[in-house]
Amino acid sequence: MRGNRTFRYFSAHILNLPHLSSKEKDVLIRRLKTITLENIGKKYQVTEGRIRQIEREALRKVKSKSYQQRLFKDKSGNN
Repeated sequence: MRGNRTFRYFSAHILNLPHLSSKEKDVLIRRLKTITLENIGKKYQVTEGRIRQIEREALRKVKSKSYQQRLFKDKSGNN
């Protein structure tokens, strides 16, 4: 039960991240579900390596200080 709530919590936050592409959001959510890189790659018809790159780029965006500052500004309404 706790795992489902945690997954829903993080999935909802990922879906609300404004500066990620829909593919980046989808990859992050599928990785939270522990779906393999290979299976995600099959969906998009790309290699595991390409999915790894998409995942790494999405995480880099979320971790970057400038992204976090923009996200905070967007949430507070101070554009």
